[in-house]
Amino acid sequence: MHRLISYLKVGRLLHLFCIFEIALLFEMYNLLNVGAWLYHGSDIFKMIFLLPFISAFFSQLDAWSRYQNYKMLRDKFYYYGFQPRLIRPFIKSRCQRDAVFAAAEELGFGKLCHQHFYAQGYRWYNIFPDIILSHPQELFKKQFWQTTLFVKKYTSKVDTPMIRKYKETKQQQYQLAA
Repeated sequence: MHRLISYLKVGRLLHLFCIFEIALLFEMYNLLNVGAWLYHGSDIFKMIFLLPFISAFFSQLDAWSRYQNYKMLRDKFYYYGFQPRLIRPFIKSRCQRDAVFAAAEELGFGKLCHQHFYAQGYRWYNIFPDIILSHPQELFKKQFWQTTLFVKKYTSKVDTPMIRKYKETKQQQYQLAA
């Protein structure tokens, strides 16, 4: 159950986008009688019409990739603590920042992470990946798609009881320091 909640938390924007697209497709199907049109219509127009809705599938691939980033970052935060150099490769897009924030928050570094993103100039409304605005030609390169949609599966070395014990230890350290 914890994995599902983490998966939903990490990709909340992507899941919301996917649900919106599915709802829109369902409404268009009902309102425009798309079923009959798909059965009798031209194949070229069908492909053109349905192409935007394939992005719902891509958003789920992206969410899965962000979940892999989340698991890796959670392990790194557990072993090394919060260090800006660990999150530097994952600051490029809102979805990656959500994964970083979820991992940091789980280990008690949420406030530090938020402050770091703020200091780097990122706000809640910075949704598009930096590369789209700075170098749009990068969208046509294999490396971009591999790091966005096809991140390899990561097996986490840290489990929930380890994190719980880590947080208890940190809490005890704060109490002793006070």
